Amino acid sequence: MSSNNDPNDRYVVVIGGMNMDICGRPNGTVVNRDSNPGVVSLSAGGVGQNIAQNMAHLGMPTYLITVYGDDENGKTLAECCNRNNIHLDYAEQLKGRRSSTYMFVTDDTGDLLVAVNDMDICKEINPEFLERRLDFINNAAICLLDANLEEETMAWIGDHVTAPLFGDTVSTVKAHRFDPILDKMTVLKPNDLEASVLTGIGIADQYSAGAAAKTLLDKGVKNVFISLGANGILCASHTNDTYRFEHVPPYRTNIATANGAGDSGMAAITWSYYDDPDRDIKEVGRIAQAASSIALECTKAVPDITVDRIFEKMNGEVEPLIG
Repeated sequence: MSSNNDPNDRYVVVIGGMNMDICGRPNGTVVNRDSNPGVVSLSAGGVGQNIAQNMAHLGMPTYLITVYGDDENGKTLAECCNRNNIHLDYAEQLKGRRSSTYMFVTDDTGDLLVAVNDMDICKEINPEFLERRLDFINNAAICLLDANLEEETMAWIGDHVTAPLFGDTVSTVKAHRFDPILDKMTVLKPNDLEASVLTGIGIADQYSAGAAAKTLLDKGVKNVFISLGANGILCASHTNDTYRFEHVPPYRTNIATANGAGDSGMAAITWSYYDDPDRDIKEVGRIAQAASSIALECTKAVPDITVDRIFEKMNGEVEPLIG
């Protein structure tokens, strides 16, 4: 494992999943238990890979620490990473293994009907695997984790990784995998449902989101960003016994697809801290909202995002709150 970059250069590390996404979208109303004419597409996916791709687009030297198979999907995923400037120097291609694959079918409007995930290979991102890469991980400016990692692996990371830890909770089913290391997290970005699962607090508005954020801060997370969908993002921090809560509304957005907004927002938060660790949390929230808006206006899972586009979006109008 070797890097082509100068070791003195700052870089970021993403530890998480990389999938081949197979999407089937019918042309018309779905007929169950029958063949439906439509469009089938393949694309690189996985929360870790999607965030890494966004981060690379934003100009950060980005290393994705993951595993993938030696099948055709694995070769395609590696080629995609190469095209998007995601470094796989510390990833590993496993012989005789299927690459992580996510197959889903939507209805004719794009809403999910059913999905099958084949992600067992992600279990190979374990403490032994990461131990061999620990020096490189610890020298990163930021280490970002997605919740596709097993809880045992999360706990090991909390005990051994000294780089600032950022986390994306991925889903309500996987969010609890962060439980062992909440007190080690510099940044955690759940959505409202994931934050509810982590805290036991139902979130209906920015005020209940603030209560959930405070619970996470009291568990030791330093900065919390709770995505509230159409109602923006709740930003919270706890430093020197002082709590701070800021709500940022969304920007005016012409929505093309609901996919990818969270990953772009997470990448933008990471870029914000990479660029200026002392940036005000409300400004970080505005940057995240702008990135999410750009993603919502793009039909691809990962938009052609740049720092300039984010700041252009930040100069636009904000939407009124819903509800």
